[in-house]
Amino acid sequence: MKKRILTKLIVVAFAVFVFPSFAGASFVGERATFFVDSSYSKSNQTSISATLRNSSDLLEIYIEDNWWNNTTEEEKREAIDNLNSLSQEFSSRIFNQLTYSYGSVWETGVSTTNKKISILFHQLKDDVKGYVRNIDMYEKAVAPYSNQREMVYLDTDNISDELLKSYLAHEFSHLIQINQKEKELGAPEETWLNELRAEYAPTLMGYNNASDKDNYLRKRVTTFLTNSTRSLTQWDNNIYNYGTVSMFGHYLVDHYGVEILTESLKNSNKVGIESIEEILKKRGYTESFEEIFNNWTIANYVNNCSANDKYCYKNENLTGLQIIPFSNFVPFAGESTLVIGQSLPNWSSHWQRFSGANKDLKLVFDGKYQEQIKVHYILRYYNGKQEIKELVLDKNKTKEIVFPKMGTDIASLIVVVSAYDKSASYNENKNFNYSISVSTVNSVEEKPQEETIKLPFTLDKPLNQMNREELLMVVIRTIIYLLVQGRLVI
Repeated sequence: MKKRILTKLIVVAFAVFVFPSFAGASFVGERATFFVDSSYSKSNQTSISATLRNSSDLLEIYIEDNWWNNTTEEEKREAIDNLNSLSQEFSSRIFNQLTYSYGSVWETGVSTTNKKISILFHQLKDDVKGYVRNIDMYEKAVAPYSNQREMVYLDTDNISDELLKSYLAHEFSHLIQINQKEKELGAPEETWLNELRAEYAPTLMGYNNASDKDNYLRKRVTTFLTNSTRSLTQWDNNIYNYGTVSMFGHYLVDHYGVEILTESLKNSNKVGIESIEEILKKRGYTESFEEIFNNWTIANYVNNCSANDKYCYKNENLTGLQIIPFSNFVPFAGESTLVIGQSLPNWSSHWQRFSGANKDLKLVFDGKYQEQIKVHYILRYYNGKQEIKELVLDKNKTKEIVFPKMGTDIASLIVVVSAYDKSASYNENKNFNYSISVSTVNSVEEKPQEETIKLPFTLDKPLNQMNREELLMVVIRTIIYLLVQGRLVI
């Protein structure tokens, strides 16, 4: 009996040693210790000490002690003012709007905060604005490293950032999605779509005012234009992934309504592309996800609703968006051939621009027998005209086409190559290879046929056998005939 008791005491002591107390604070000024994600922590910490600096009916805000202790009194006062504003914004707008649109956060049976959302500001690595930890929704008995609360982690560097409320809206939407998909439906969302909804949250909140040139969405536009060839679904957790999902998400809402995002979250036990297609069908749309994706890739260059309603953005922040294609110049002089070989990830696109030539241009596309490749081309003429067509590939995924008067009538040719394979896992590192060969060819112009004249008389012998006098008589008789017919005026 004593041996059993001793064993229990050793186990308890070991648990206390390995997992120190991580109790929640109950009043402003009380200190607590929290687990953090070391991959995001600036100093790779796994836990930090923080103090409760603001508390309201819906929100508790903690700040890392190490950061706080190294700030001036003026910086502390400014931080408190900003936290007061953030707390008020969350309680009056963010919580209500996002829970109404995206759904509720989970029931707080495991929470130590009396149904309050917790924010922990601590020092994060460059380009990391915030994060959430799914593990926090579990009890410590199941997940010892859980903070056992509904918690958002934000960067201390952003306490004074004008976009702070946008960062909070983004991260709070992740908490909602954890509950709606993972906890309620047992269907953890695919990362790209989880982030896409979070990227749309600041727009849903009305924070991306078009008159503000430095709003959250405009910054994502800049990121997207810097690298627009990223896969929509393959998630590398870098800044360019966010630019891609943000632009596609806004395009999707522009044309199919915000319900595509909200209903696929709240009313579908499917995830990823399947959940989007399910809601599209329920709402009466006939387009497949592939068709929407291809239209989006064209919109990223054309972005003109008058060309086609599907080839544009409608959000005021995005009406001027246009990607810069890869540029390929075909020399004016002599016979020229240019060959391009490229590889693109699943659910991504390339834009190849060709100009120059001053001759007919022959293009040969080779998709390497890959079924999941689609090609469109855009012709821009010097007179302002524009043509957008699909380059229909044969069974081998190849096609040869000649564009006449390239460089004289046609100012540029843009070839849009897209790859998509729904059968592949969303995060599978799958790539597609293709090649484009362009070459100048001499124009074959038909010479106009001369009008033939039927003479009212017959010739005794061929013209090349007549002497001068005989030829002169033929000419005179022909002139007289034409004058009588009214076909010649002197």
